[in-house]
Amino acid sequence: MLSRLRQLLRPLLAGACAAALLAPGPAHAAETTSPDFPRSHLWRIEKPGQPASWLFGTAHVSDPQVTRLSPAVQAAFDGAERIATEVRLDFGAFMEQAHLVLLPEGESLKDLLGPEHYARLVPELEARHYPEAATRRLKPWAAAMYLMAPRNPTGQLPLDLMLAKNAVESSKAYDGIETVAEQLAVFSEIPADKQLTLLKVLIDHQRAMEAGTKALIGRYVARDYPGMLRLAQPQSDPLLQAFPAADRAFFIDWSQRVLLAERNVRLAERMIKALPQGGAFFAVGALHLPGKDGLVARLRAAGYKVTPADLDKRGGKPQK
Repeated sequence: MLSRLRQLLRPLLAGACAAALLAPGPAHAAETTSPDFPRSHLWRIEKPGQPASWLFGTAHVSDPQVTRLSPAVQAAFDGAERIATEVRLDFGAFMEQAHLVLLPEGESLKDLLGPEHYARLVPELEARHYPEAATRRLKPWAAAMYLMAPRNPTGQLPLDLMLAKNAVESSKAYDGIETVAEQLAVFSEIPADKQLTLLKVLIDHQRAMEAGTKALIGRYVARDYPGMLRLAQPQSDPLLQAFPAADRAFFIDWSQRVLLAERNVRLAERMIKALPQGGAFFAVGALHLPGKDGLVARLRAAGYKVTPADLDKRGGKPQK
């Protein structure tokens, strides 16, 4: 039962996977790709009179290179009193997710998608542990979201789910920064015709998506934030280039504005509200950290000192 619950919760991490795979660098890409952004996933958040808290940039995958925490990250996690991932990952989250992703009774994804694409979708979702009986009832946006979750043949926990599990097992307070409904709305509010376009592009270009995931993991392991952002530039992202010309501008705007920018505002506001209590460890997707509108800059604008706390041995200058 626990293993199955882990599989069912993985799609809640796919929104951030999508941000990594589809989100183009923002208009200020030249700034965010600066080599001055430190090679650190862990940041210490401080303000006089308040206990320190932590911000940790994650990758929502189960690769051992990613889930193996550095000593500094492990120490920050162990010393924290409260842990927060982007969304709370537990049975209640699964039940809320299940209520939102299904088509009305009598409707079929096969009818909406067409038999040819549906026949190719089924084995891809089965490889992600979703049987055809469940696939046929999925809304198009939900099938696309599930398809963005990388295959996990080993059954190992993705990083965020591992942190959630360890928080609960160590009796720490645990919660999500966003609600399930808010995170799923990133996909559910895409217009119906463009949901089908997104799903078909993902089905047609699975190899490109897998290659993008592999490249992103490599840059994440190297703590190379400029490299991660460069991978997502529209001109160099084969997945974005695969969209029909009439839809490409929509998905570039959606991935930049909805997946990253608007969520950065919400994430920062809720973190700032919780910070006075101190002792918090916030784990969010790494691409939410850099840039003039990223979480590091937003926390600094709110009066917090935010410093890299786990610099890579290759160095990296702290931002001023």
